[in-house]
Amino acid sequence: MDLIEIGATLREARESRGLSVEAVEEKTKIAHGVITALEEGNRERFPHAVYARGFVRSYALLLGLDAAELCQHFAREYPVPSDNDHPEAKSSGIRVREREPAGAVTALRVAAVVGVLALGALGWYLYDFYLSREAPVAIPAVEEQVPAPQARTLPPEDMPAPLTQMQEVAEAPLMSTEEAQNASAAAEGNGTGTANAVATETVPETLPQAPAEASAQTPAPPAEETAQEPAVPVERTLVISAHSASWLQARPDDKVVDYFLRKGESVTIDFRESLTVKFGNAGGVDLILDGEAYPFEAKLGEVRTEVFE
Repeated sequence: MDLIEIGATLREARESRGLSVEAVEEKTKIAHGVITALEEGNRERFPHAVYARGFVRSYALLLGLDAAELCQHFAREYPVPSDNDHPEAKSSGIRVREREPAGAVTALRVAAVVGVLALGALGWYLYDFYLSREAPVAIPAVEEQVPAPQARTLPPEDMPAPLTQMQEVAEAPLMSTEEAQNASAAAEGNGTGTANAVATETVPETLPQAPAEASAQTPAPPAEETAQEPAVPVERTLVISAHSASWLQARPDDKVVDYFLRKGESVTIDFRESLTVKFGNAGGVDLILDGEAYPFEAKLGEVRTEVFE
């Protein structure tokens, strides 16, 4: 079955049900020109193959035809081109945000993870090297004490008379104060009148002790930090509820899925990093992202692409 036969099947089914092109446009939100092009099999006026296949499915479901069979024949006659990531090359007035191929995105992610791990390993090496270095211990300098010079004692025969008497007095045993007073009183009683020199006991000065070596305290090394593993992306959810028939194509992460929602139907799409959704009837759906209403204003029949990151 070629494109002309597919279009004739659609037109005959529409006429048998007594529907006009305007009525089909109102129910499916497909543009009038696109409906006419599908019924005529005029591929020059077709939108991009992805959108055209969704329109054929919606049209066939409205007319009660076998949508799967018609879409299979249509995909064979009007396949998706190799540049399926750039639908604006065929669609008129429809521009979609360009996305990098899945392989390139995966390679960039792997390179980013490897770079983070390499930086972490380098930082850990430098930190461990810093801890392995011991802090130098300061040793206080101890002043060398020079012994005091000893007095040289001359022999008695070499000393002059006064010095000999002074040495004898110095070598005499020391007397306490009470003994000195008694000796003085005894001398006065004997009439000698001679005053003996009394040497008083003196306390030698104590030499300052050398300061004890100060114990150097090495600061405790800081606690080692535990290397943090890369955070795992949290799973997110987008719920699409249709209040009017709408076709859409979703790209959660690296997958591609097509949906056709009738009025009152909904679909839940799970993703972790990014999600791209192409809406064939953007004004006919409501969005709930991660449990909260997502602001999405569009007109019925409007084709739009939304990216969630």
